[in-house]
Amino acid sequence: MTARARTGWAVLVLSALLVLAAHLVGARVVPVLTGSMDPVFPRGSLVVTTPLAGADVRAGDVVAFRPPAPYDTGSRPVLHRVTAVSERDGARAMTTRGDANTTADPWTVALDDADLARARWALPLLGWVLAGGTVTAALGVGGVLLLLEARQVAAARHDPPCTCGA
Repeated sequence: MTARARTGWAVLVLSALLVLAAHLVGARVVPVLTGSMDPVFPRGSLVVTTPLAGADVRAGDVVAFRPPAPYDTGSRPVLHRVTAVSERDGARAMTTRGDANTTADPWTVALDDADLARARWALPLLGWVLAGGTVTAALGVGGVLLLLEARQVAAARHDPPCTCGA
């Protein structure tokens, strides 16, 4: 195995261990697929989030959440800023808006028992890598490593023999 291949595999294993450790402590990553949070979290960013209790949500927080029906986005959370927190009959709810959007989101999200996460920091451009899901990203990285190794092996086989000093 070449030095490049060993380095590639080491980076892949280290990345997998970091993702596993982050998952064990509750951190998640959210790819930013739209420009709604520009310029704070630009399209293509990968935002690292940590769990957030509904009781701890405050106006101004950037939160990853799932909108209520009929606005459900499937498995992808929405990442928007909380514009207001209200309470009615003992139940708390939040309204949200993307920083680049001109109007508030059409939903109100109940905070009791909601799956929420607070945005902590972003890694530019890495969101595109995970946009297809973690498995897609792993297959992509593995495929690139295999292509690089195959290219190097093919180049070594096709190198003409040395005619040094002949």
